[in-house]
Amino acid sequence: MRKIVLLAVICVVILFSCTDRDDEVNLVNIRIQNSTSLFFSEVRIVENDTVYEHVEAGEFSEYREFERAYAYTKLSILTDSTSLNYVPVEMSTDTLPIGFYTYEISLDEENKVDMTFRIDN
Repeated sequence: MRKIVLLAVICVVILFSCTDRDDEVNLVNIRIQNSTSLFFSEVRIVENDTVYEHVEAGEFSEYREFERAYAYTKLSILTDSTSLNYVPVEMSTDTLPIGFYTYEISLDEENKVDMTFRIDN
């Protein structure tokens, strides 16, 4: 009988101690994905004047929290050798709901910045 009670207590403790990354999310969380061969020393989201630093080629930044953010936004990027800018063709007026998102930054054939917005799971 003791073993059953002990097993039940352990199961309950384990069940309630597990948390998912979005269990306590109260804001919009955005990270940068660098899908280029360049090292980004700085990526600035112009709207919020928020800076992500040291995003390696092919890597992701950490998530940063925002009270208000948009699917497409103006970006300013500094690399070791140049500065790049992204201005979206369409401006979104709808703010993003609370959650996790990625701005994937790449370069097109003409070396112009392209951004793909993704909803993360």
